Amino acid sequence: MEHNNINKLFVDFLDDYNQAFYDKDINKLKEFYDSTNNILIYFDNHKDNDTYCVEEHLRLISDFFENGKATESGGVEPLIIENLHVFHKIDSACLCFIAKYKSFPVPAVRATMYLECIHKKWKVMHVHCSFEPEK
Repeated sequence: MEHNNINKLFVDFLDDYNQAFYDKDINKLKEFYDSTNNILIYFDNHKDNDTYCVEEHLRLISDFFENGKATESGGVEPLIIENLHVFHKIDSACLCFIAKYKSFPVPAVRATMYLECIHKKWKVMHVHCSFEPEK
């Protein structure tokens, strides 16, 4: 697959993934993970949100969807995605990008997603988000 098609594939994947968050659709979000094997390591940019399996992550996300959070706006924030880099090999990919919350773009969030293609579907296996260090 040529470079532009690969980038579009993963831009669309990331857009769909983020849309599941915006829609607060836990069932749609679950489709992006390897729920069968319960595999996901998620390092969040907020305290006490790191998780080590899909079930644990979905439990935290469900609570967030229902109750909001104590930081920032309290809800699901629209994201601005910048500087997306895609590293792709046959059945694995790594997406590295900068995400900015629309209502408070500073500090930006550095994000890395590791994906694997399982049964012809891309699944998120690992996410690492961290706020940019103070400049």
